[in-house]
Amino acid sequence: MTIKWSRGNVHLILSWIVVGILGIVEGLYGRTQYYGDWISYLNVSWAVTHLDWREIFNPFWNPGYPALVAGARALAAPTPDGEWYAITAINWVIYLVAYAAWRGLIRSALALYWPGSLALSKHPFTIWIGVCVFLGACLALDSVSAACPDLLVTTGFLLASGLLLSLIRRKDLLTATLLGLVLGLGVWVKGVFTPFACLFVLTLFIYCCTRGGLWKSLGAVAGTFGVLFAVYIAGISWSYGEFTLGASGALNVPWHVNELPHLTNWQGGPAQFGRPIHPTSQLVAGLPVFGFGTPFHTTYPPYNDVAYWYKGFKTFFSLKMQLIAMGRSLWSLQQILKQHPTVLSLAAALLFIVARRSWRASLLKTIIRVWPLLLPTVGGFATYFIVHVEDRYLSAFVMVIALLTWAPLLDATLQSRRLLATALVIIYGAGALGELAMTDGPSFVAAVNRSDFHDDPKWRIADALTASGLQPGDPVAVIRDSYPTVRVSWAYVSRLRIVAEFGGLPYRIEPQDRNRLDRKDEVLWPNFSETFWTKLTAQQREEIMQAFHQTGARAVVSLAMPDIEPGPGWVALKGTPAWLYKFDDVANKPTVASN
Repeated sequence: MTIKWSRGNVHLILSWIVVGILGIVEGLYGRTQYYGDWISYLNVSWAVTHLDWREIFNPFWNPGYPALVAGARALAAPTPDGEWYAITAINWVIYLVAYAAWRGLIRSALALYWPGSLALSKHPFTIWIGVCVFLGACLALDSVSAACPDLLVTTGFLLASGLLLSLIRRKDLLTATLLGLVLGLGVWVKGVFTPFACLFVLTLFIYCCTRGGLWKSLGAVAGTFGVLFAVYIAGISWSYGEFTLGASGALNVPWHVNELPHLTNWQGGPAQFGRPIHPTSQLVAGLPVFGFGTPFHTTYPPYNDVAYWYKGFKTFFSLKMQLIAMGRSLWSLQQILKQHPTVLSLAAALLFIVARRSWRASLLKTIIRVWPLLLPTVGGFATYFIVHVEDRYLSAFVMVIALLTWAPLLDATLQSRRLLATALVIIYGAGALGELAMTDGPSFVAAVNRSDFHDDPKWRIADALTASGLQPGDPVAVIRDSYPTVRVSWAYVSRLRIVAEFGGLPYRIEPQDRNRLDRKDEVLWPNFSETFWTKLTAQQREEIMQAFHQTGARAVVSLAMPDIEPGPGWVALKGTPAWLYKFDDVANKPTVASN
C-alpha cells in the first residue's frame, strides 16, 4: 500500500531535517574553547558526577544543565574530546526539544485563539516562517555550541508558554501539573527562571480573577512549582550557610546596576560596598597577585565559586544608578539590533505592520486578545532590561513577539493579506539568511575546512601542558595576558587547578558593557604578562614566584611572553604563545582564604 504524505507533513519533515543539520554543524564548529560561565557550569557537572552535594548546590551556578552534561558525559569516552562531543550531543537534543516546543507553542496559540485555523500549523507559510525565526533565535542569539543553560532556559520558556495556553483551553489538572513541573525545573536550570515562574503564576492568577474557572489548576501549578522550588532553595541555603534565594540575581544587580567591582579578586571598596568576609588572598602587597587554593578545588575558584568570595558585600538602591543601568541596556539593545539580522527583521516586521492603519488595528486587537501569552514575555524582558541585556537572553522573547506579527493574517476581513504575507516571508527569510551568514558563517567555513576545537590556541596550550608531565588535578599559578580573566579553557581541558595568579583585577564595568557615556577610568584590556616581564624588577618577579610556590603550585604558566629572555627554568610550550616554569618541589603550605 502506498502511503500518501500530505503537503504539510512533507514540509514539516523537511523543516526538521534543515533545523537538525544546521544545528549539528553549528554545534560542532561554532565554538573552539570553553568560556568563563561555561567552565563554571562544567565544574558543577563534575560535582554531579562525584556526588559533591555542596558544590552541586552552588548558589550561583544552578545544577539543572550540569546534570544533563554529566549524564551525557557518562556515555562518552572519558577524555577531553569525548566530553566535548558529549556536550555537543546533549545541546543538540535540547535544541531539537526547543524546536518541538516552538512548534507546540504555535499550535497551542492557534487552538486557543483561532481554533478554526488550527490546520495552518502545518501550512508551508507557518512552517518555514517558523523555521526562519527559530534559526535566528536558537542558532544565533542562542547557539547549540554554547556549553551553558541559556538554550535550555529558552526551551523552558517556550514550553511554559505553550502549556499556559493549553491549560487555559483545556482546564485540566494534568496540564496544570506539567506547567508547574516546567516552572519548578526551570529554577533548577537558571536563577532568572524564578521571576519567570512568578510571571507565569501571576498571569494565571489574573486570568482566574477576570475569567474564573481555573482556581484548582492554579493551585496545582503553584503547588507543583512550590515543591521543586522549596527543595532547591533548601539545598542552596545549606550550601551557602544561610538562607538565600540564590546568588545570581543578588550579585548581578550590584555588579551591573551599582557597579560593584567584578568579577574576580575583589578585596573590598569603594566604601559603600563594604568588604567581603573571605576575599581571595593578596599574596604580595601593592601588586595584583592573588591566591585561592582553598577551600575549593575547581578549575578557577574565584569565578567558579563566586558567591563565596563576595559574601559580605553591601547592596543599596540608587535611582540614578538604576536609570544609568537601563540606559546601558538600551545601548546594548541597539548594538544587538545592528549585529543580529533576526532582531532587525522583527523590528522591520513590526514597523511594516504599524505603517498601515488596518494592519495596525488588527495587531493591537491581537495584543489585547493574547495578553496571557504576552505578559510573561514582556515581564521576562523587563527582568533583564532593568539589570543587564545580552543577545543570548532574548531568543524566547523574540520568538513570541514574532508570532504576534503573523496574527493579523488570520483576520479574514484584513485588507491586502497577500501583500502582508509576502512581506513577512521576505523580511523573516532575509533575517534568517543574514543571521546564518553573519553569525553562523564562520561555523560553516570551519566545517568546510574541517577546522575544529583542536586548532584553537587554548586547546594547544592544554595539550602542551599535559605533554609536559602535569597531571589532572595539579595546582598551577598563572601570569595573565590581555584576555578576559575568566577564560581559562586551557586549564579546564588539561584538568589543572589554578590556585594563584598575577592579574585578574576586577572591573567596575566590563569592557564589552561599556558605552560612549561611561567614564574612561579603567584600562580595558591590561596585558599582565607585559607588566610582569617588562615593568617589574627582577626582585619583584622573584617575590611573586616565591609566593606562587608557597600556594602549593606545581608550576607557573605565563600565557604570553614579550620578546625577552625569561630566565632559567622557563620553557616555551611548543606551538603556543605560553611558557611554563615547573618548581623543583612543591611547598606543603597552601595559602588559605582570609576569614
